[in-house]
Amino acid sequence: MPKIIVSVWIYLCGLIGAAVTGGLLSQVLSAFPPSQVEAYGPVVPGVARTWSALLPGAPTVLWLSATASVAAGIYLLRSRRPLETRLFSAAVIAALNLFLSMFFTGALLLAHFYLPKVANGA
Repeated sequence: MPKIIVSVWIYLCGLIGAAVTGGLLSQVLSAFPPSQVEAYGPVVPGVARTWSALLPGAPTVLWLSATASVAAGIYLLRSRRPLETRLFSAAVIAALNLFLSMFFTGALLLAHFYLPKVANGA
C-alpha cells in the first residue's frame, strides 16, 4: 500500500510540475521579449540564441506532455498488467515530466539572463 501512495504522489507531482512550469514560462516569456538576450550588450553566446529560439514552444511542449501523461495514467489505471509494472511506469512518466520542466526552466534562466550577462561582463 505505501508503494501505491508514493507512486501516485510522484505521478501527480510530475503532472503539477509540468503544468505549473508551462504557465510560469509563458508568463515570463510574455514579460521578457526575445530581444532580452541582447539587453546586456553586443555579445550573445550561440547557446543563448539557440535556447531562446526553442523557448517559445516550451509551454506547448509541457502542456502536451502533461496531457499525454494524463492519458497514459488513465491507461495505467485500467491496465491489467502487474502492479509493480504500473507503479514503475507512473514513476517514469513523472520523471520525464519533471525533467522537461527542469530543462526548460534552466534554459530560460541561462539563455535570457545568465549567459548574456556573463558574456558581456555585466
